[in-house]
Amino acid sequence: MGVSDESAILSKWLVRGGDRVCKGQPVFSLETDKATFQYEAESDGFLVRILTGEGEEAAVGSPVGILSDTGDFEGTELEALLNGTDAAGKGVEARGEAETGKTEPLEPAAAPDSVHVRPAPSPARRISPRAKKKADELGLDLNLMQSGSGPEGRIIERDVWNADRAFSGNGSVRKTRGIYPGRPLTQDDRVNARRMPEGRTGQTGFASRLVDARKILAQCTPRNGLTPGAAVCRELAQLLVRMPGMNIRRHGDRIYEYQTVHLRLTVETPRGTLKPVIRCAEAYTADELAALMRNAAERCRVFASKPQEFQEGTFTVADLSGYGTDFFTPELTPPELCALGIGAVTMQAKTGRQGGHEVYPAIRLTLAYDRAGADALRAAVFLNELAVRLEPGGTEP
Repeated sequence: MGVSDESAILSKWLVRGGDRVCKGQPVFSLETDKATFQYEAESDGFLVRILTGEGEEAAVGSPVGILSDTGDFEGTELEALLNGTDAAGKGVEARGEAETGKTEPLEPAAAPDSVHVRPAPSPARRISPRAKKKADELGLDLNLMQSGSGPEGRIIERDVWNADRAFSGNGSVRKTRGIYPGRPLTQDDRVNARRMPEGRTGQTGFASRLVDARKILAQCTPRNGLTPGAAVCRELAQLLVRMPGMNIRRHGDRIYEYQTVHLRLTVETPRGTLKPVIRCAEAYTADELAALMRNAAERCRVFASKPQEFQEGTFTVADLSGYGTDFFTPELTPPELCALGIGAVTMQAKTGRQGGHEVYPAIRLTLAYDRAGADALRAAVFLNELAVRLEPGGTEP
């Protein structure tokens, strides 16, 4: 299974309880976020108990069934084995117990001509991991779907696709925060993409601006642990929600604009640079975001991060203020098309309103952008709007 998988859906059993299986024979099929594949028996034997039913989710490493080398596995031994697992009580196939205490395999029951089964009410809807991921990408509210076409009404990826097409023409249906359907590349974008193929110099553009940091520094106190970089990231996330044209990724010939901000950080570790992602960064206060950034950086440095912490960012931030670097050009993280570099606080001078010179603390922000999805004018407007939010006396646009 993929290194980022923590669980999977057991989509179908290919054998029945009591059946004899041979080594290498497919026993059941699994469905993860990325693929569907079959599990093959590692030895000969009999399937004496099924612990995870079709359509149920199982954690990685948990047992889903019991394979015995003999078909007359004794009941006491079986119960002792079940008591040693967390999967006890999950069996979906009934097994009769004789008075001797031995458990006999069930014989397949003859199929009746017609049976009507009323499904038991479920306290929660059953949704596959792939369906959840696709709904997040499409921005579809899963509360709009009562059931799906999977086993026992489970919502699967196909149901999400069908619902998105059905709701796309309904103006009264609002999507949740997620990804826009995507806009095609404009003619100018296509020309720029052809002129600057991947790997050649000139594909990435840059825009830079000094920002008055007095308002930022006033927010940073030893008590709240807020850093200038975290304060900038807070306003950045809020602005990206208002200007999704800079919160973008490119896939093929389409540009995808996100309504939610998955902020990718840049963390230096003894073994190289890692880039964890803070998902839905716009939902946090400045103090909360600062704590999340510190925790993510610390997990990277001690190599305690999970693989899913590095997936699906929408905008990259490189904060080198702690290293004393006041100006640098950030690197893009494909398929993301924009990145912001945050420099160290430096003292600058400007002409005061009453004449003479005024010294003030400033931070230089540098925006890197892929010219196939953005341009210098759009980058300048974005930096100007960000400066308005950060500088003293600025008002939120």
